[in-house]
Amino acid sequence: MKLEELVRSSQAARLRLTESHEHLRHRLDFPARAKESLLKNPGKWLGGILVAGFIGSYLFKSKNTPVKVRELKRQRGFLLGLLSLALAMGRPLAKVYATKLLRNYLATRFASGSRARFANLEKPPY
Repeated sequence: MKLEELVRSSQAARLRLTESHEHLRHRLDFPARAKESLLKNPGKWLGGILVAGFIGSYLFKSKNTPVKVRELKRQRGFLLGLLSLALAMGRPLAKVYATKLLRNYLATRFASGSRARFANLEKPPY
């Protein structure tokens, strides 16, 4: 009789432990709970996101009036403007040049045989 009671109480305790484990596991699974909430209440989530966006844009809004672009360009000066133009135009050229260098390097690195390795070295990369 006493053994049967111990077995029943052990089974009941195991069942309670399993249930509490599953409950705790569900409570700590934040991504699944967030997805479930999002699928259940999409309107509330969208409204909350919009309100948070409006509040954030109001809080982080600049108090100073922005400087006009023309005034800023005049303040920069001619040489700085010319330098920025040269850098803007030179960036694609540098990208093409670097791509060709890398392609030639990889071709010589992974080509089979020493003859193929030294074939591309004679040609300039540009």
